[in-house]
Amino acid sequence: MGDGELLFLVLSLIYLSDCLVWIGRRTVLFASPWCSYWRTLFANPYAGNASGGLWLLNPLPPLGRAFFGHWYPLSMSPTGVCDLRLPVVGSLGRPCQSGHTLLYEQIRTVGHDGKYLLLNGRKFTKCESHDQSELLVETIKRVIPESIEKRGKIIQDFVNAQFLKIEASVRLEQVQRLVSKIRWTASAFFVFLYVMVPILVNTYGLMRFVIPVAAIMFLAASIIALQYSQAFKTLFPLRNSDRISGIVKMVLCPPTAIRAGDLLTLEAMSRFHPVLIGTLLLGGEVTGFLRTVIRDLQYPLRQDHTDVQCLSIVSWFAAMERQAISDFLRNELSTSYESLLTSPVWDGISTAYCPRCSCQFTVSAGECPDCPGVSLLRM
Repeated sequence: MGDGELLFLVLSLIYLSDCLVWIGRRTVLFASPWCSYWRTLFANPYAGNASGGLWLLNPLPPLGRAFFGHWYPLSMSPTGVCDLRLPVVGSLGRPCQSGHTLLYEQIRTVGHDGKYLLLNGRKFTKCESHDQSELLVETIKRVIPESIEKRGKIIQDFVNAQFLKIEASVRLEQVQRLVSKIRWTASAFFVFLYVMVPILVNTYGLMRFVIPVAAIMFLAASIIALQYSQAFKTLFPLRNSDRISGIVKMVLCPPTAIRAGDLLTLEAMSRFHPVLIGTLLLGGEVTGFLRTVIRDLQYPLRQDHTDVQCLSIVSWFAAMERQAISDFLRNELSTSYESLLTSPVWDGISTAYCPRCSCQFTVSAGECPDCPGVSLLRM
């Protein structure tokens, strides 16, 4: 292997490692690999663990687009908070959750450490994004001193705020406008690094171009880092430490600067509910995604917790989320919640079906083998 081939291999491995994205068990990735149609991706069952899975984003910077949609990791009610949620969207089963419950009267301090929600100075649960942990801290602080009646209204407002379509549309347009310039700069850098440099090195040798290539790489990464910094400050004004760490990473390892657009977009919409994000991005394909989310919420997988307070909080929060989704579907899509729970098209021989995954069975009763705790319904 010559110097040019070795250099190309090293740069490619560095770059491809940065194209990998981790999808948690309470996350959906909205991806448009070729800027044509959007699709949804959940945690990869073949490349992951109990916490989530890996997917490879489109390595060509101007073509792929991606946004995360997150579900909150806990449940809230007017009485307390619980580290457990009923819905588990995706195919990997229920994530490990402690079911730890705290009444508001037991909570003395509320804070966050990155993605971790801290209650009474201890890690209570890990959120999927910084926005989630910050919003939970703000909400719980508002809830604690209020009466039972006012607490319910605050939590209801917190859930409904995830379905503000106008705000989400404005945010999406802002993100796409800020990222478009970065993507084209990154694309030019990509062509230089992975097309021009290997050709020049193979033609004239590595030693002649080491210093010029290094200088251009540093300059290009610095330009992208500056664009990234300005966009990041606009989108995430309170996360200075994350902005600085991203800049340092790009300058010290220039190939990672090509993915600056994804670093901005992935978490840019995380404050909004996945149902709302899917409505904005998926277009006519959103119905299938909505069915998956609603059936999982209506027919959750079995969970092993038996604490009465925990289950009461979880059920209350799930009912609140169902109501918010139902109102959103009725007001924004002129669709009813119940219309998405209809039975699948009969295959001609089955007598029952699973209301969660829509698989059909010739037995007339029992549980779905793929959805523990979900009873079969007759066709």
